[in-house]
Amino acid sequence: MTTTILETPTPFAQDRAAHQRRLRESVKRLVIELGYLEHCLTEGLQVPNVQTAAAGIDTAINCLNEHLAE
Repeated sequence: MTTTILETPTPFAQDRAAHQRRLRESVKRLVIELGYLEHCLTEGLQVPNVQTAAAGIDTAINCLNEHLAE
């Protein structure tokens, strides 16, 4: 006879899972927005707000890469 033990997730594990789920959702939205921004730039859109957004994203990516390299 085999006994199965069901473990109840700890609050920490539940919080971590919720955090991971929110992070995945945020990354999906970011990827969609980046794709749209890239499309606009390749089409030659010269709107200052789009160019500023692209520069801001480049800066954010560089900062994240530096942080991850540490």
